[in-house]
Amino acid sequence: MKIAVLNLPFDNNYGGNLQRYALISVLQKMGHQVEHLNIVRNYKLPWFKKPFSYTKRIIKNIYGNDSPLFIEKYALLESLKKNALALEFYNKYIPHTTEIQTVTELKKICKGHYDAYIVGSDQVWREDMTKNIGLDNYFLKFVQNEDVKRIAYAVSFGSNKVYAEDLIHKLTPLYAKFNAISVRENSSFELLKSYGWIAPKPIWTLDPTLLLSIADYKFLITKANVSNSLKEKIFCYILDMDEEKRILIEQYERLLNKNSVIVSLTDTDKISIEQWLNNILTCDFVVTDSYHGVLFSILFNKSFFFVGNKRRGNSRVESLLKMLGIDSNIGKIDWEKTNKKLYEWRILSQRYLHEALS
Repeated sequence: MKIAVLNLPFDNNYGGNLQRYALISVLQKMGHQVEHLNIVRNYKLPWFKKPFSYTKRIIKNIYGNDSPLFIEKYALLESLKKNALALEFYNKYIPHTTEIQTVTELKKICKGHYDAYIVGSDQVWREDMTKNIGLDNYFLKFVQNEDVKRIAYAVSFGSNKVYAEDLIHKLTPLYAKFNAISVRENSSFELLKSYGWIAPKPIWTLDPTLLLSIADYKFLITKANVSNSLKEKIFCYILDMDEEKRILIEQYERLLNKNSVIVSLTDTDKISIEQWLNNILTCDFVVTDSYHGVLFSILFNKSFFFVGNKRRGNSRVESLLKMLGIDSNIGKIDWEKTNKKLYEWRILSQRYLHEALS
């Protein structure tokens, strides 16, 4: 079966790239031909906005606001720099379409080309994360062939924010067209119920990255040029650094008598995806405010502390801990019990994919 995978636009996010790699790898192992729909951010300024925007920028520069006249070109160049290592991984391991910037291009690439569409994983049903092609297209509005399979795998709303009534009305018939739905967070069930979306009945499945084993990720690491083992060190993967988190890291350094290495998304032009994985694999302890930072700590059986991240949402981490039977006191983890639970969920999640595609 030829399958298209649709999730958030390509960027430099470690977890985002690994979840699409994992899902595609699992589907390939099942014998399917898979492509990722390569949605990219459109940095071009619409022609009708150019006269006003350029005039406004020129006036600002005259009055001392030293900003680039061609902001879009500057942003594109910065993006290419930040995304270079992630793009190298993407091109090497993730089969994908040509770049897609508009819904028109998306429809053209997909027309009559695929037997099934899988939406997910990640926050593909979070309204403010889907502006590139619109939330309705993450409910597969763009798909013109009525005979294809429509599957949502481990989709996330990202927060408990409720859709507006007009949006619910707009998306309801699109939801009903899906053949199978699975969600990443258990909190999604209440949202779906409140929208009246009960058919198809949603189930709870693992984030795609947990469908692969430690050996699968070690294979990625061994094929890459990684260095600087973090043995006897604390690895801190922090998305949104602030003074409170800095103080916490210093406290753990004193408590564990270990030095720390701090990495954020601003380091993606220096630290590859494989190096990021190796940092977690080889460190002694993890401090993170990232969902995938927690996830890979669990997969690699590393003790960790989740700092919390209200801006990006904590419910997904809480849901993950509940799914794997990990107590909120995450300093004390029974790894044998956790690994057994993870294996059971992996079998259930893979079975969901098999049945949805059968």
